[in-house]
Amino acid sequence: MTRSTTPILKRLLSGTPPHLRSWFRPITHMPRPGSDTTRPVSPITNNGTPTPVTLIPGDGIGPLVTGAVEQVFNAIQAPVIFEKFEVHGDMNKIPDEVMDSIRKNKVCLKGGLVTPVGGGVNSLNVLLRKELDLFVSVVNCFSLPGLVTRHEKVDIVVIRENTEGEYSGLEHEVVPGVVESLKVSWL
Repeated sequence: MTRSTTPILKRLLSGTPPHLRSWFRPITHMPRPGSDTTRPVSPITNNGTPTPVTLIPGDGIGPLVTGAVEQVFNAIQAPVIFEKFEVHGDMNKIPDEVMDSIRKNKVCLKGGLVTPVGGGVNSLNVLLRKELDLFVSVVNCFSLPGLVTRHEKVDIVVIRENTEGEYSGLEHEVVPGVVESLKVSWL
């Protein structure tokens, strides 16, 4: 049986020393490469209404992870409204109303979707990336002052292509036990 983490988070936040309370403000700050990293970005839209976010809990541990995010956002009273949709990896395609919600909101929190195993079956994860033209994942990794870690002064950007190669679904078994993945490029 799972307990709600909301009371635990509220208790932790209420006992936070004043000099650390700024870490728990309802403000999102994610530095992007080449941007001004000193200015926090407010999650509240221009007119003061909460930001709508499309939520796809997904399969496996996805519902647990996205549920925990919902609890944390609720505990810190983040100005976010989730539009929840049930999408699962065994579906043939992502429903149109889900795609419309993602395009309208421009923000989506998605748990993992199971990828069916078998020849010629496309993953809904890859279909979603292709439909939204999300062909690359960019992650900015950097050290935070005052946080002791194994490595110091880390500042690296990891760029990973995530629709071609192994993700393209163009594999076939040449001989038993030998699988070949094709990469198709357009010029």
